[in-house]
Parts: sequence; C-alpha cells; structure tokens
Amino acid sequence: MRRTIRGLHAALLALAPLTIVAAGADEPPAAPPPSAAPEPALSTDQAVLFARVGRLLQSRCAMPGCHLGPDSMKGMRMEAAQIYRSTVNVPSRTDPGLLRLAPGAPDRSLLYLKLLPQEQGHYRGPRMPLSMNPLTPEEIVLVRQWIESFPADLWGVPPPPEKATMATRTFQGSTLANLPTPDPLGARTLEFQILHRFKESTRGAGSKDFYGLDSGAWISIGLAYGLTDTLEMGLRRTNLEHDYETYAEWTPVRQITGGTPVSLALRGSYSNLRETGAFNRDRAGAQAILARRFGERLSLMLVPTYVSHTNFLNPDDQRGTTAVGVGGELRLSSKMALTGEWIAQTSGVEGADQSGSIGFSIATARHAFHIFATNTAGAHTDLYAPGGDLDLGSGYFRLGFNITRTYTLH
Repeated sequence: MRRTIRGLHAALLALAPLTIVAAGADEPPAAPPPSAAPEPALSTDQAVLFARVGRLLQSRCAMPGCHLGPDSMKGMRMEAAQIYRSTVNVPSRTDPGLLRLAPGAPDRSLLYLKLLPQEQGHYRGPRMPLSMNPLTPEEIVLVRQWIESFPADLWGVPPPPEKATMATRTFQGSTLANLPTPDPLGARTLEFQILHRFKESTRGAGSKDFYGLDSGAWISIGLAYGLTDTLEMGLRRTNLEHDYETYAEWTPVRQITGGTPVSLALRGSYSNLRETGAFNRDRAGAQAILARRFGERLSLMLVPTYVSHTNFLNPDDQRGTTAVGVGGELRLSSKMALTGEWIAQTSGVEGADQSGSIGFSIATARHAFHIFATNTAGAHTDLYAPGGDLDLGSGYFRLGFNITRTYTLH
C-alpha cells in the first residue's frame, strides 16, 4: 500500500508542472523531499499542494544572494529539492524558540511569519521576500495550508515552546517626530535618515510663503547601523547650529507576546556644536525608553531624558536639561498610523515652550515616511530636549517630515 501511495505521489509531482504551464506559469517543477528527510504519504490534494508551494517558494525566494545555493542567507536554502532539509524542524537562527518550519504549526514557523506584515508576524528584520513585492494574500494562505497539512505521523508534532519568545515591534519607525523608539534595527542592518523641519511657522508664513514651505529648512542627515540584534550606533549632522551627534542604543528587554509586557532601551549620545559663536559646544545625553504595544492598534512610550550643557548662548550657564517625553502611535491600518509626542522640561535649561508634535506616518518593511506639525526646530537630542520655540497655544507650529530607509547587509 505504501509503495502505491508513493508511486501516486511521484506521478503527481511529475504531472503538476503540466498543470502550471497550462495556467501560464514558468516556474520550475518542485522536486520531492530529499532522501535525508522523511517522505510524506500524501493524498492527491496534498501532493498537488506540496508541488505548488515548492514551485512558489523556489521562484520567489531561491535567488542569488538570498536563499540559493550552499552560501545562502542563514544557511537556509529554498530550492524545491532543498526546502525540506533546510527548514523542517530546523531551529531559527534569528528568533530563538521558533522553528523555520514547524510541521502543522504555521504560527510557530518563521518561514510563514516572515511572509506577513511585520506588525502581524512580530519578527526581527525585514519582511520576505527581500526587496521584492510581498506574496499575495492568496499565496500566503497557500503556504499556511501547506504547513498545516504536514502528516504528523511521519513528520512528528513540534514540541510545545518552553516560553513565548516572539518579540513585538512597538512602533513603525526608529523615531516619532523627535523621540527615539526602543525597536532595534537588527544585526547588520543599515538605516539612512533624513529629518526635515521647515523654518517658518505656518501662521507666520501665511499663504504668501506657502505656510512655511518657502522658508528654507533645518535638515538632519544620518546613518545608523545594527551591530547586533539589540545594539546599534548612529551618526547624524544638522545645519541647525551645525550640530553633530553620535549615539548608541541598546535594547536589553523587548516586549514578548505572552511574556515580557514592555520593551526597554537605553540610549547614550554625544553632541558637538560647530556654529560660530556658540558656547557649551560639547553635550552628553542619556535616555531610557520604556514602551508597550497594546493589541494591534496602540503603542505608548515614556522617555526620561537628560542632556548636559544645553545653553549655547551663555558660556557661564553650565546647566543641562532634564525632560520627560511621552509618545504614542495609533495604527489605522497595517501601514498607516497617527502619532503624537510631548516633551516636558522638568529642570535646568528650558526653551520658551514645551515640545509638542502630532503627525501621520506611512511605513513598509523598509521605508517609513512621517509628516507632522511641531513647535520644535531641532531633531537631535541636545536640540529638542530644552523644548520648542513656537507657542502651540497661540496656534503657531511648523511642518516637518522624517524619511528612513533600511538596508540589510550580508
């Protein structure tokens, strides 16, 4: 009986390409699992499903520089003849506690979770396929059905997890308007940043100067790099006071689904003003970022901040600034969100007004675009910590936007 089933399985795998070609696809046919892995006894429907998914994953994932050949990323090969050997019951290298493919359990299979939007899969790093259009919802459902259909009598049932280890991403991007978020970039990930604030307030510029868009801008350009999955460093420069800032951020605690309820990051910075006539040029900063995501929609964070020597106008004033920032993000969909933040100065050097911002963001796995209204000119820690320069209570604010783009380097 077993030989009959295996013969039927082989015949279906051989015939399946004819069906796909008739439908107009040109992917290579899926090969049966390698001899080193168990050969599943499949029904007719299962055999067709296994063949279709094998072709799908090979065509979308087995690319040079990705999951193709012996030098594939993370040692995970997605050629149809290697999928089973490379994924089934193999522990994930990037998300401890998960398997690359857990037979019968797609929600514990990183291969499946990486196909979902990041806010649904809660994985580290970018969405897959890398630098390509995501799989369609129908294709993702097909992969889920494939994982659910693995015969438990031959492939086994994955052991229950010892504890939940899926880290939750709390915010869409690495910053709100000004405040940093606790979500790490991930190892060997590079982020390019443009932080842009128009100089004139919308009310002060009026329609004549297009509500501040004709008034010039303060622009910060920066790079950040993930040294490990929890540690990153960055360098940025702005034309406001010709300020250079370098920083490091470490995330020792991440919110875990069913486990740790919050994320915690520690951030240290050093800034140097190079504007002619500026005093107290060297500043050191420290921040703690405590955040929690509530369900699928709402994220909140608290950011105590201290920066030294924040008065660049008076050489005799050696005080710093202590402030407390709060920020929130309300997701409208998987890509769009409303944001807000408030930074209140509690002691030391203070600006004319406390800092406030409200905005709208659109994000994908690698890009984030955030447009907002703010009363604050500076985007660097030492420049926004003392507060804003416009009176929000009287209706004065300026427009600004942040753009970030991440690249995974392997």
